[in-house]
Amino acid sequence: TVKNPRPQNSFVIYRRNVQAEIAKEKGTTAAGRLDYVSKFAAKKWKQETQEVKELYGFLAACAKKVHDFMYPGYVYQPKRQ
Repeated sequence: TVKNPRPQNSFVIYRRNVQAEIAKEKGTTAAGRLDYVSKFAAKKWKQETQEVKELYGFLAACAKKVHDFMYPGYVYQPKRQ
């Protein structure tokens, strides 16, 4: 079975942009270290203004609409371990 991806939330979109910035500034090796990217993005996210967070919230809402169109009826069902 093919597992449909979850819609991206505002932080996931933000982290992806931070990763692109890191790749541009420090090269793809640094951007490939996801532990570094995630921690760096989390620190930056906490310092961002409400205006920036609202912008990424808007982008997440747009991404959700695209996701709903591509995967109608999608419901997140986490696997129990």
